[in-house]
Amino acid sequence: MKLYIKNFSSFVCDTKECDIKKTLKQKYRYDTRRQDTFIHLAVYGAKLLEEKVKINPDDELYLTSGVGNIDVVLRTNTAVYENHEPLKLFDFINLLGNTTSYYVASALGLKSKNIFQISDNFTYINSLISLYASINNSKKDALLCAIDVVPQIEETIKRVMGIEQDAKVLSSVNYQKFSLDKTDALAELEFDGKSYSLEEIKAQLVYNNYEILTSKTKMFETMISYKINKALKTKEDLTLVECFEDKYKILTLKSLR
Repeated sequence: MKLYIKNFSSFVCDTKECDIKKTLKQKYRYDTRRQDTFIHLAVYGAKLLEEKVKINPDDELYLTSGVGNIDVVLRTNTAVYENHEPLKLFDFINLLGNTTSYYVASALGLKSKNIFQISDNFTYINSLISLYASINNSKKDALLCAIDVVPQIEETIKRVMGIEQDAKVLSSVNYQKFSLDKTDALAELEFDGKSYSLEEIKAQLVYNNYEILTSKTKMFETMISYKINKALKTKEDLTLVECFEDKYKILTLKSLR
């Protein structure tokens, strides 16, 4: 499968607090009410992309995440099981994953499909496959957002991911705009749905200089999206091998600039 990248945007929070509400309100005149940091970060990344490339109302939207919006889950659990209180209305609404894609679509004026997709492994590549299957039929362009946010209780995300408690974790959001049309593209991205064994990967490593990513990284399972954007920025070719347990998937980026 092959897709062309028309443009991209990235934002990484280098501090524990990732509060971009003020920027959204002042720079973009965006109404931040009834939302949380996870939604704000997704919208902010979308606005950064909109500054770089034309986004059409019929563009499709896909969001993916390694762990989702953990803070809203923690708040609802605390309210119900510890404080024995009813859920706050908008915590209940935002607990639904697709709420984030709705807010992003609304901020960009999108009228087409918007989906929040999470897989328990290879979440970015699996979202790419879904995106490709959809636009191969619709012949539209599509945006893919990869987002993960460090929760207020940082130890929670480390426990979920099974990483050391002294490891550094960062919140990040990365977007690409994909198309089947090569015109004015920055790069082409090739991938497939096949899972490779370690022996097959070792055989290919003899002939290729691959970078291997595991799912346990400081930028979570969506780090592969950040790596793609970093290569796009420097106009480099890149081949990544993503690893989960004993399975491997390959993704190849070729610069067209």
